[in-house]
Amino acid sequence: MTSTEFLISAWTPNAAAIGGCAALLLAYAMAVRFRFSARAAAWFGGVLLVLLALVSPLAVLARQYLFSVHMATHILFVLVVPALLLIGIPETLAESWLRRRSFARAQRFFGRPAVAWPAGIGAMALWHIPAVFRAGMDHPLLHMAEPLSLLLAGTIYWWPILSPVRQSRLNPVPQAAAYLFTSCLACTTMGVLITFAPAPLYAQYVHPADLYGFLPVIREGWGISAALDQQIGGLLMWVPGCLIYLTAIMAMFGRWYAQPANAAVQA
Repeated sequence: MTSTEFLISAWTPNAAAIGGCAALLLAYAMAVRFRFSARAAAWFGGVLLVLLALVSPLAVLARQYLFSVHMATHILFVLVVPALLLIGIPETLAESWLRRRSFARAQRFFGRPAVAWPAGIGAMALWHIPAVFRAGMDHPLLHMAEPLSLLLAGTIYWWPILSPVRQSRLNPVPQAAAYLFTSCLACTTMGVLITFAPAPLYAQYVHPADLYGFLPVIREGWGISAALDQQIGGLLMWVPGCLIYLTAIMAMFGRWYAQPANAAVQA
């Protein structure tokens, strides 16, 4: 099978993923009463990424062939998609939710950095423990729970930084930057441990079941051995993952430094 043939044929009609993403889109449309603002693009983009990660050839590569692609989907589920979903929620809509006692109580608990930080970083660490990773691959229910738990943990993690309600965000900015920077250090540590592991950590990718006859293309055509695949996966957590945190830090400081200038102009 060639790369082109694989990209055409390796789509997975995952009914649960398609139905869940459709429900998210419909729920959002109904919540904003079909009055879409620029924020809606972020929500729709986040849902589209989830769908692609679960039904496109990326899902087959992640499950059957390449640990590095599996790692890329984890980064999407924890760091990218939750950020887009939170950015996509209008502030007025979030405020109306938080008027409800149950939502307000949940926000007060999960919105605390002492809870949110371990939720996001802990979920990423937990699912990369080799025994847990193997269980998630072998057991269908755990395999379904994995992306859901990562999305939930990522949403909790980003809430103190990207909450649609400004008053719920972590302040002052240096404190928020420390929250993100320590996350970068944690992901760097995990990435280094995976990248420089002396032996394969995820045995299922050493001799994967070649259901699509695509393994020769990966090994010979793309030149990705099992060892290199694991190193790429570790580097993805280490470098691009950390860059997401650093980008968020620079964006926060950029807005922070711009505030006095804006105030002076208005004065």
